Amino acid sequence: MKLSELSPGDRGIISEIGRLDLPQTVKRKLLSMGITPNTRFSLIRRAPLGSGLELDIRGSKLCMRRDLADIIEVEKAND
Repeated sequence: MKLSELSPGDRGIISEIGRLDLPQTVKRKLLSMGITPNTRFSLIRRAPLGSGLELDIRGSKLCMRRDLADIIEVEKAND
């Protein structure tokens, strides 16, 4: 499932990031934000118009646009 499909309060684990044709700059940006496979996170909230998400990941709050969240595959955690 895609990160953008989760609801506020959901917890998950990042399983795969994007497509092979992603620009190197986007891959570096995701890596610098701590978005790496097997990382646990929780979705805190969505922007009022659905254009962005706020995550709690590695002890930090992170906001990202929906189009970026659309390329991140996650597994929903049951804890």
